[in-house]
Formats: sequence, structure tokens, C-alpha cells
Amino acid sequence: MTAKIVAGALYAALLAIAALAYADEGHGFPEPNGFRDVPWGASEETLRFRIRTQSCDVVDATVDFGTRRCVATGSVTFGHVTPNAVFFYFRNDMLVAWQISAHSRFRETLARSLMAQYGKPTVVYKGDHVTWRGRTCDLDFVGGAVQDTVVAVTKAELMTREAERRDRARRAANR
Repeated sequence: MTAKIVAGALYAALLAIAALAYADEGHGFPEPNGFRDVPWGASEETLRFRIRTQSCDVVDATVDFGTRRCVATGSVTFGHVTPNAVFFYFRNDMLVAWQISAHSRFRETLARSLMAQYGKPTVVYKGDHVTWRGRTCDLDFVGGAVQDTVVAVTKAELMTREAERRDRARRAANR
């Protein structure tokens, strides 16, 4: 009996060491777990309690993330940048994505802030587009001529959107 307990404890310790070693290998990036103190999966009510919003309304899931979008008031900042717009996306009353749009004159400040918070991007595209890919979410920065966009979206939402897209394509093919 004692041997089984010792073996079980050693096995648990081995799993813990393996998990720590895996985490130290630099898999992914220090992912956002939501937006500030609003975690992924939080409800609209939680968001409104913690961040001032202008409005929340239904969105077209074929165009935007989720099925509802809330717009934050102009008082929300991202580091030292006051964005033009901050959006929060919900599906089944759970936070699944957020988006920040800021004038391109803040590109350097925004880029420094993202690099300081999340490290080097995991994917660098041509132009001003980089992505941080993690285990539970992805973070994209896309620089535009007038406006830059930062989007964080959960992997679950990305998978749901892809499944919905395939379902729409299958239904269209059956018509």
C-alpha cells in the first residue's frame, strides 16, 4: 500500500515537472485572459459593471465575432493610447473577443506596448501585420493607412466561426 502511495506521489511530481518544463520552453506567448479584469467567458453584465459601455447590440456573426457586440466609452485606454474605438464580442453571453482601433500615429506606442506585454510575435506577415498565436487565443495587430487594429479572439470562437462558415457553404451547395 505504501509503495503505491509513494509511486503515485512520484508520478504526480513527474507530471508537475513536465508541465513546468513545457511552460518554460516558450510555447505560445503570455496570452491575454480577456480584457483587463474581464476574463474570457465573462457575461455582458460583468463587462458593463467593470468597463463603461456606450451600447450593446446584435451583430451579424458572418461578419463579426460572436453574436453581440458592446462598444466601450471613449474613456477606455490601452496602455498610453486612447483608441478610436474598443469593441467587445459575445457569444452565448460569454466574452469571446475584443478589438481596439487606434489612429496610425499611435503605431509605435501601440507596437511597443504589445511587444512589452506579449513578447515577439509568433507570425510576421508582409506589411504591418503580426500575430501572436497561443493555446487559448490569438492576438492580431494590423496596421492600416489611417487606423491600426488589435484583435484578441479565443480559439473556441475561431473554431465556432469556421464550423459556421463550413455549414453555410454546405447549405449553399445543397440548394
